[in-house]
Amino acid sequence: MKSNARIACAAVLTLCAAFAQAADEAKLPWSWGGDLRLREVGIENANALDDTNASAERHFQRYRLRTWGQYAPSDVVKMNARLMWEGRHYAKPDIAAFEEWYSGAVMFDNLWLGLDKPGGLPLNIKLGRQDIFLGNGWLMADGTPIDGSRTGYLDAVRATWTVSPQTSVETILINQDAKTSLTLDGEVEDQTEQDEKGLIVYLRNKWNPTTDVDAYYFYKNNSPVPGTLSGGTLRTNNGFIIPVVADPSDDGHVHAIGGRIETALSPEWKLRAEGAIETGERNGRDLQAFGLNGRLTRGLGGAWNNRVHVGFEYLTGDDPDSAGDNEAFDPLWGRWPQWSELYGPYTYGMETRTGETTNLRRFNLGWAAKVHPTTDVSLDYHAVFADENTKCGAAGFSCSDKFRGHLLVAWVRGKFNKNVSGHLVAEHFWPGDYYIAPKGDNAYFLRAELLLSW
Repeated sequence: MKSNARIACAAVLTLCAAFAQAADEAKLPWSWGGDLRLREVGIENANALDDTNASAERHFQRYRLRTWGQYAPSDVVKMNARLMWEGRHYAKPDIAAFEEWYSGAVMFDNLWLGLDKPGGLPLNIKLGRQDIFLGNGWLMADGTPIDGSRTGYLDAVRATWTVSPQTSVETILINQDAKTSLTLDGEVEDQTEQDEKGLIVYLRNKWNPTTDVDAYYFYKNNSPVPGTLSGGTLRTNNGFIIPVVADPSDDGHVHAIGGRIETALSPEWKLRAEGAIETGERNGRDLQAFGLNGRLTRGLGGAWNNRVHVGFEYLTGDDPDSAGDNEAFDPLWGRWPQWSELYGPYTYGMETRTGETTNLRRFNLGWAAKVHPTTDVSLDYHAVFADENTKCGAAGFSCSDKFRGHLLVAWVRGKFNKNVSGHLVAEHFWPGDYYIAPKGDNAYFLRAELLLSW
């Protein structure tokens, strides 16, 4: 870790501890907490599906430290700040493009002011840097997709109006920079590929005691960061130290109108489904796209509370025969590992950008159980297809076959007490004939995590 990062983290932790002690002694309206996330990660062939690639095998550790504090001088006003740092150590690949030790920025990934029922109004307002997760996170969960789950914030104003006990309306305004800001050490890193502005109107309704119905409108405007469309220095927050071609910026705008339902059909059966239509313009081409995502779950009960589920996701792909139009579904702020830590964040980068899943037909069969009061286990199989042969003519991609491959995902999640939790995840991908030579080698992803909270 750089010396200035060490000094900044130590100073903030000492300050938070002092605040916590003072709050306890004087009964001041302060609260604070923190966590340390330790990860061990092994990856094989995920980026290129080519075991001859120099960076095919990756083995690294991640160390993320966060601390936060909140001051609530009244029932109406709250102020919250969270400071974080993450460093990495790369054991593999042992190539010039990667530095062995990487120390990231010391930055505020939350810094907001909240107002709860100001003047007695049924209104909640949150202004500033904050985490935003809507529904199941399909289109809204992560504003910083290329920093690898280090952060997920959005710089936004979020206002929620409670119309009735059953109904609320949210309005969210977003102004997101591509680069880091609010850093203590001056480190500048890429968080997303373009500057982004957005407007979201999100309606929630408790239709009946077992059914939630949401409707929404998303608007996203993308402004290119100078130089990135023709290449530049790749983000520095994952160990790269030499200039390479960067992920391209987006230019244009997207309108999305959609809805979501989550309901208990019976005590044993649960259903959730979401769909959206998109229009607009992306990189000089008219956008017309559609997406659908759903899951049906059957509770089996028993000592382990066994559950099985089937799922389906459909995201339209860009038709290579329609040169003037773009039919590829845009996941907006949903670029995070929703169903795979391997395939979405890594493998999709060959076609789109980090975590930007589109051009997809995915069939899912899964099982989950609580095998111990502290431990949950799940196992999922995904049959993955492309909607279009968008990459026809590019090296390693078929012009006719659309079967992407078989994906197997296993999780073990444990929460041992309020201070200690963790997980193990293993994934294996067997490519289908959508990939051709030099691509087509099997890929795997392994990760162990320990999370210490206080």
